[in-house]
Amino acid sequence: MLADGPRTTAPWAEQAAFLRLRRGARAAAVAVGAFLVLLAGLFAGLGWVYVLRGMGWFAAGPSIGDSLPLLQLASFDAQPLARVVMAWLLAGVLVGLALSRLSRRRRALIALVGALLLLALDSQASYALTRNLNFEAILFSRAPGLGPLVEAVAFALGATLRRQARGGSLGERGLRGGEHGDAAKHQGDRGQVA
Repeated sequence: MLADGPRTTAPWAEQAAFLRLRRGARAAAVAVGAFLVLLAGLFAGLGWVYVLRGMGWFAAGPSIGDSLPLLQLASFDAQPLARVVMAWLLAGVLVGLALSRLSRRRRALIALVGALLLLALDSQASYALTRNLNFEAILFSRAPGLGPLVEAVAFALGATLRRQARGGSLGERGLRGGEHGDAAKHQGDRGQVA
């Protein structure tokens, strides 16, 4: 006599369903993590442009409009090309480090598309805000300056400069032991140094 009644599904089917659910949850977690890293990188890029502007560094090249969209009202939104490229390359490198487990192509795609969409949206919102206009009327009727495009390209380029991590993150490599993951070779390293 069975206590739970007759089984309607095979155990392998339940295990396969659990594995699909687990893969889906992992993919969702990776997507949310990548979005948060992208968002942090975009804030870092804007912050670096402000910092470099305040220091007066990299003031070379033509002015790129909409580089600092929140300064449109004061007409300081245009920044020199060298300053914009340096700030966004640095931010992209940091994002590339954080997403180093992804391939270069995926990092470039995430960085370029995400940055282009969010920076163009930021430009449009700032334009509407500084001129006290309706955002919906501005969103598709105004072409933003070159700033969002140049920033997104530099950001994506920076994100691809770092090679893809091999064998897991730095923390995982350290947990395996040794320089090449072989703890047995390095057992003598644990002794006291005189």
